[in-house]
Amino acid sequence: MLAFEYNDFNGVIIDSNQVPEHSEIFSNQLKALLLHTKLQNKDVVWLTLPIRLAHLIPISTGLGFTFHNCLPEEVTLVLKSTPEIFIPFIPTHSLGAGGLVQNEHGEILVIKEHGANNYKLPGGHIELGEKIEDAVIREVLEETGINTKFDTILGMASTHPYRFGKSNIYIVCKLIPLSSDIDIHDIGEIDDAKWITSKEYLSDDKTNPFNKYLVKSLINSSGLVKSSIDLTQFSNLKHEMFLASSDAK
Repeated sequence: MLAFEYNDFNGVIIDSNQVPEHSEIFSNQLKALLLHTKLQNKDVVWLTLPIRLAHLIPISTGLGFTFHNCLPEEVTLVLKSTPEIFIPFIPTHSLGAGGLVQNEHGEILVIKEHGANNYKLPGGHIELGEKIEDAVIREVLEETGINTKFDTILGMASTHPYRFGKSNIYIVCKLIPLSSDIDIHDIGEIDDAKWITSKEYLSDDKTNPFNKYLVKSLINSSGLVKSSIDLTQFSNLKHEMFLASSDAK
């Protein structure tokens, strides 16, 4: 049968590195494993197939597997022993970060995308494995050419439905500008970027009400600061933690 290991949640994880390419061999070995998991009263079987083994997907789904999540080069399928077994579904959300950047003159940094008729805070998607602070600094640099440093998290918003039936979480971060000259890098997406006073931005009838509310609510606010504690004492995973100022250490 297929090579596997047990996990801590009464499940079985198939070793994707040892999955055979031949369809008939795979089918026979998978059936043998499913019989074993049934005899062992296991709740869940996890199977990740790289794109080169995509031809094995119909065999898997024919035996009851369903799709769980995917990456560009692989898809993960799952088989539950009973429909009542709970499995957290991932991903359920896309993540985005926007930067509220205010210079020494009290002006804020805004951008306008191609095809848009109003300006908004710069920002974009947080990539897989990317920290929040790194993502928002990167996005602001790409869209405006302004170098910044992370200060605090000012607020969050959740939207559903968003794209592809998932939800979106948008995180607004306060950034400190380290430069002032605008130089748009992402010319394929960004039409214009500029510094503008908050008063002028808020009084512009073309400003989207949501963006106007964000700026009005957060322009003079303090937020959650990044903790300086060494998180490697808890685990070796990539961590970042944001706490209320009085609690951050």
